Order: sequence, then structure tokens, then C-alpha cells
Amino acid sequence: MLLNYQGNSDDVSTMAHELGHAIHSMLAEQHTLFTQHACLPLAETASTFGEMMLVDKLLSQETDEGVKRDLLFRQVDDAYATIQRQAFFALFEKEAHQMVIDGASVDEMAEAYMKNLKDQFGDAVEVPDEFKWEWVSIPHIYHTPFYVYAYAFGQLLVFALYKQFKAEGESFKPKYIKLLSAGGSEAPVKVLLDAGVDVRQASFWQGGFDVISGLVDQLEKITK
Repeated sequence: MLLNYQGNSDDVSTMAHELGHAIHSMLAEQHTLFTQHACLPLAETASTFGEMMLVDKLLSQETDEGVKRDLLFRQVDDAYATIQRQAFFALFEKEAHQMVIDGASVDEMAEAYMKNLKDQFGDAVEVPDEFKWEWVSIPHIYHTPFYVYAYAFGQLLVFALYKQFKAEGESFKPKYIKLLSAGGSEAPVKVLLDAGVDVRQASFWQGGFDVISGLVDQLEKITK
């Protein structure tokens, strides 16, 4: 594990993230070189869960309201950037590929992206016209098509797992270890099912959104 550690809060968060990757890899070390590492939707599970546990610990111990506010704001901001923003990127990507097949111009694709942004923000944010070209600067669209959904899947999965952990306590731990120990040996749905997690149920994903809602409620309470 390689870190540029200077002791600030971001470095501690990065350490929690990278330790998650290390634990994931160690638990799955019994698999072959080809099946040890988790596939894309599950690759960030342990790392992001580690960050979530760190924030949970810090919030429970911190007495400075300003620091707690900053921790909560970062969690909510990251949740938006990783879930909603990436999901809308994926929707645009799907639309854009069909537009290319249909012979659409670059300007028409830019207008489609602008509509995507306005659908995303509604009346809450006024989107300047130049943002219709933002999609041109997103490398994933060109270098790794249909990649970004994994960010949304992974982050929401971790929130839902976190809620399950808070509800189940000690009984959750063997399931989580089993999930990580599977590595990339099976399809994501089967890996999760074997660990007692059914991602085919809307109620499981709602658990992830409930965590976000709770973070927003805490942030609003502190800032009032």
C-alpha cells in the first residue's frame, strides 16, 4: 500500500480507503490471479465502506460543530457527485450513442447534454449555457464507455450495506467478510446473494438513500 501521508484529514480518509482495498485483496487471496480482484461494480466496496466507517467514528467523537458540519457536507457532496451525477452521465452516454447511430450533429448532442443537466437540477440551479459542452471534457465517455454507472452502483451499495450493518451489528460482520472473500470469483449479484444481500430488491437500495437522507437531516440541524 503506497500513500503520501502528511497527517491531514484527507490523508486519513485516503488511508481508510486504501486499507479497504488491501483488506479486500487479502481476504480474496485464495483465488487465482484471474478471479481474486472484484469486478467493477464491487471493486470499491471495501474502500468506500472503510471511509464510511471512519466518518461514522469521527462524527461520534467530534465535539466541534464546525468540524462535524464540514464532515457531513463532504459526505453529502460526495454522495451527489458519485451517485446522481454519475447516473446522469450514464443516461446521457446511452442517449449519445444512439444519437451517433442516428446521425446527430455535435451541436445536437450538446443540446441533449444540456437537457440532461436541466433535468438533473430542475429549478434548484441555473445552469449556464456553456455547460452544454461539459461532456466533451469527461474522459470516461471516450476511453472507457459505460463505466460510470459503477460509481453510482458502488457508492449506493456501500450506503445500503452501512445501514444494514448499523441495524444488524455483529451478525452483519460474517456476511461482509464473505462478500469480500469472494473477490471476483462470481457475478456481482451472486456474490452479494451468497453474503445475504439481495440487490434485486428495491428496499435494499432504498436503505442507501435513507442513509443520505439522514446525513442531510444532520447537516440541516447543525447549520440552523
